Amino acid sequence: MLKQKIHSINNFIGGGLVRNFVVWIVVIIMLLGVLTTIFVQVSLTKTLSEDLRERGQVISRNLATSILESILIEDTVYVHRLVENTKKTEKDVKYIYITDAGGKVLAHTFEGGFPGELFTVQIDQENSPHLLDTGDGIVIDFTAPILDGRAGFVHIGMDETSMHERINQTSRAIIALTLLVGALGVLMAYIAGNYLTRPIRSLVKGTEEIGRGNLGYQIKTDSTDEINILSKAFNEMSYNLNNSINELRESEERYKKLVDSISDAVILIDSQKKILSWNSGAQKIFGYCLEEVAGSKINILFYTMKGADNSEIPDGENVFKRNDGSNFPGLISNKPLQDRRNPGNVVVIKNITEQKEMANLETRLIQSEKLFMLGKLAAGVAHEINNPLTTISLHTQIMLKKTWDEKTDRRLKIINKETNRVARIVKRLLEFAHESEPKIGSIDINREIDNVLNILEPQLDSMKITTDLMPLPFIMADSEQIQQVIMNILTNSIQSITMDGEIIIKTAAKHNHIDISITDNGCGIPQDNIGRIFDPFFTTKMPGEGTGLGLSICYGIIKKHKGSIDVKSEVGTGTTFTIRLPI
Repeated sequence: MLKQKIHSINNFIGGGLVRNFVVWIVVIIMLLGVLTTIFVQVSLTKTLSEDLRERGQVISRNLATSILESILIEDTVYVHRLVENTKKTEKDVKYIYITDAGGKVLAHTFEGGFPGELFTVQIDQENSPHLLDTGDGIVIDFTAPILDGRAGFVHIGMDETSMHERINQTSRAIIALTLLVGALGVLMAYIAGNYLTRPIRSLVKGTEEIGRGNLGYQIKTDSTDEINILSKAFNEMSYNLNNSINELRESEERYKKLVDSISDAVILIDSQKKILSWNSGAQKIFGYCLEEVAGSKINILFYTMKGADNSEIPDGENVFKRNDGSNFPGLISNKPLQDRRNPGNVVVIKNITEQKEMANLETRLIQSEKLFMLGKLAAGVAHEINNPLTTISLHTQIMLKKTWDEKTDRRLKIINKETNRVARIVKRLLEFAHESEPKIGSIDINREIDNVLNILEPQLDSMKITTDLMPLPFIMADSEQIQQVIMNILTNSIQSITMDGEIIIKTAAKHNHIDISITDNGCGIPQDNIGRIFDPFFTTKMPGEGTGLGLSICYGIIKKHKGSIDVKSEVGTGTTFTIRLPI
């Protein structure tokens, strides 16, 4: 309850400056009132005491003179009458009594009898006042000798009660006046404080408005003093601040629009690789809203963790993943943020899916053109070679049936062997150049793979074969040609394995296509040769061990089936062929 009252008083008084001003004015007025009261009380007490003493001495002397004759003639009646009249007429007289030279009381004003304790009053010093306690209060006893004391003494007791009442009345008046002046002082101080602090409150309000974001707030003042100068400086500062903030916002908006207009993902990360902000291009590419990834590490955008956990994110190509789980290739550029107070990086990620597809399409187009031209050439060459080759082979067979010497027989066998090898090459050329359409039918890829493994079983005895064949829908394809493709790839894998060979075959259905992957742990293919392995007549085998047409034939078959074939390899680790056929 007390706190609420104090709070309400504070609210009524106003702000801190006004409150302090009022409090100090009240303190000063109260202090001056107390000092004035003390000073007046001391001065008045001294003045009235002196006046009381002078009156006591005058009254006692006059009375001693007046009753001298009556004392000498022993007219006690007159003495009594004079004493009573003096007590009645003189204010502040408490008592009067007359004694003779021997101390006998001749007359007194005490109603209940003369108090015996007054006999102890010392009258050695003529007219010397004494303070006496009568039981009803302190009085000042004045003694005046009659005829130098030979006829007796006049004793008068002056009461200080009236004097103290006057002093108390004066003190109460001063206190009341002080309180009145204090109340008026509080009121005047409040009015003056409000008037003086009004410009300051305007400054405070202006500061609060700017703190709330109301930039450009202007203070209205009608003063002409230093506060006016301060208010003008504040208004100028507010105006300049508002202009600067507006220019900064316009600049920020321009840069934001510029960054948002970039189709690439522009991502701002801190020193801990946590995402702080990104542009609309990043939202379109990754499918996340900024609120979903803000505060998360940039690792969540990488399909593989390559480079994401290192101290620095390397520039170059990498694979990223979207919100829906799909992935895409991208080029990453990582630059440090030019801000010492907020260390971090600006990461720019460019989606190169279209560039990759265009490059693959261009490669396939070039490959198709190569295959077409070489097919035409191979068909012509094969037909031209086949006739004389048949004649050479026929005559060699006839000659081998006859008996020759050992040297001639050995040479004829060499001719026959090489002729057969040329015949196989011509056959492959004819197969390569064969333009007949596949015999399309409904086939089960897993069954075709099992058939090929059964055919190649003698060559796979020393190797570990792992199959992970998922249930697949039937597809429309040429069974013999698909088997030929799988057999050619498996044959290449068998020939690339040196020791502890292992081949892994996997199948899976994805969306509107099926995938066949064949992985080996062979010697691998150098990166320089990856782009040439489907070229006709390109081979890394020793002369006489291959024609370089196997993978070209595979590429042509898969292309006719409207599919694709890709290869990934690392020297010393192995190779993976991935065949994709439409469902």
